[in-house]
Amino acid sequence: MEAVEAPSLASVRSDPSAANAGVARALELRNGRLVTLRAARREDIPAVQRFVRGLSFESRRNRFFAPLRELTRDQLDRMTRSRPPDEVSLVGETTEDADSRIVAMGQYATCEPTDAEVAVVVDDAWQRQSLGTQLLRFLAELGARSGLAVLSGFVLADNRPMLALLTRLGYEFSSDDDPRLVRVAKPLLPLGCP
Repeated sequence: MEAVEAPSLASVRSDPSAANAGVARALELRNGRLVTLRAARREDIPAVQRFVRGLSFESRRNRFFAPLRELTRDQLDRMTRSRPPDEVSLVGETTEDADSRIVAMGQYATCEPTDAEVAVVVDDAWQRQSLGTQLLRFLAELGARSGLAVLSGFVLADNRPMLALLTRLGYEFSSDDDPRLVRVAKPLLPLGCP
């Protein structure tokens, strides 16, 4: 697999469009399927809506904490907006058939100067093939390059597959005021540290 290096933080701050151009990674999954992770773009709005509509009820609930069928215009705008280093939105795209299609999405958005909230979702037919793992690792790498110290978020307490994945990736768990949620956090090491 060949990865395209993300630009330095200095180049991102001076030219945010440079960051989107440099955010790409080709992945090979456990089953041999190929996916490209890249920055989401405004032109992806129809494909993102198709992706969300194609998710199972459970996957939509686990990602959005609500039984929605499709995203609002505002949600679509946020999910297709990347403004590194503070907001990164990635799509996982496959070109197995004649057309490309989105099979995963991941985002982080800063909520404190060195803390960003992270979220991912993978198409049901593409789950358990390492795509979610690789997507979370890439978001962590991009966050570390941008100077983030922590990726954090919330997971539904009954979302056992995600909690198991986050455990394997070294996330720390804590309770939330809402008993249906688990707070998760992943300390990031600066790049170049062991």
